[in-house]
Amino acid sequence: MNMSQIDTPLLFEPIYKEKIWGGRNLSTSLSKELPPEILVGESWELTGFDTDWSVVQGGKHAGTTLQRLVEMFGPELLGRIPFRDALPLLYKFIDANDKLSVQVHPDDYQARANSWGNFGKTECWYIVEAKPEARIIVGFKEGVKLSDVEKGIKDDSLGELLNTIPVSRGDMLFVPAGTVHAIMDGTLIYEVQESSDTTFRLYDWGRTDKAGVSRRLHITESLEVLDTEYHDRHKILPLTVDTPRGNRRSFRVACKYFVVEEYRLDVGGCEELPPKQSFQVITVLDRPVELVWTGGTMKVGTGRTVFIPAALREISIKADGGASFLASSVPDLRSEVIEPLRSRGVSDDSIASLGGNPTKNHLLPLL
Repeated sequence: MNMSQIDTPLLFEPIYKEKIWGGRNLSTSLSKELPPEILVGESWELTGFDTDWSVVQGGKHAGTTLQRLVEMFGPELLGRIPFRDALPLLYKFIDANDKLSVQVHPDDYQARANSWGNFGKTECWYIVEAKPEARIIVGFKEGVKLSDVEKGIKDDSLGELLNTIPVSRGDMLFVPAGTVHAIMDGTLIYEVQESSDTTFRLYDWGRTDKAGVSRRLHITESLEVLDTEYHDRHKILPLTVDTPRGNRRSFRVACKYFVVEEYRLDVGGCEELPPKQSFQVITVLDRPVELVWTGGTMKVGTGRTVFIPAALREISIKADGGASFLASSVPDLRSEVIEPLRSRGVSDDSIASLGGNPTKNHLLPLL
């Protein structure tokens, strides 16, 4: 067994987070083995944040933390990306049985300038499940100014200023740093985000914890980082192309921090993943799949997330019963998003739509 090589995909132990708004749907919907008798709001699938380091489950690196693997293998693990001393992304499932607080996150510059951390928090949400008529808060209504927000906080009318949109299974929302937001009840979400947990609460619905204590609000910090500019591009529509093997590959969202693609394989389908400049992360949404590479295979079940090191350039995914999965990476936007879509006849306007908010769109300057 050669411990000096990182030549296999890696499964990690989930890290479960108890939340006041959580539930048990991660067990019933994604077959996760949750701790008993607590409300689990989040399952951190893959993280190198702070001391919440993912630990390898099985294989020759079993028991090793992700951070230790980064120290051991560096670019062989992470690839050619700006941040090489830690995983720059955090992957989680969110089970919202009650509404989350109205909150906002800083961007990279604000986080570093105020010593809030090395990363801001831009994120995206893939809706795994949603109850009928489910809605999510993203941004403010058109015409809202910062002074209106300050007034809304003082007279408890903030809710009247918030923009809500309907969501259903399979939707993708892009939430750049500075976007005020709240995940509402009845949604099960897969989130890809920058590696940060810096969250500023504007409003928490008058809620208290088990001890009857209200959670802290961060009004000053929120007002410093929030963006009131209105736009209608929070929900990202998929750009779908057929692969050479006849499967469906959809680009779901793209920014300089991450790209997320969705693959749908028919019964008996097989797909070779295109190599990327970085690591890749695969999350299985429904039926199990099998990863195949030179020297091995790995079964990956529903709701599981697997890390593919950058050094592992050739890997295929098989689905005997048909399956869908999400694949994400830290992209070279030009060579890994723009050029592949242009080569399939997709217009620049459509490609730009993957970046959402025009004022924070990382694709537009490259088109």
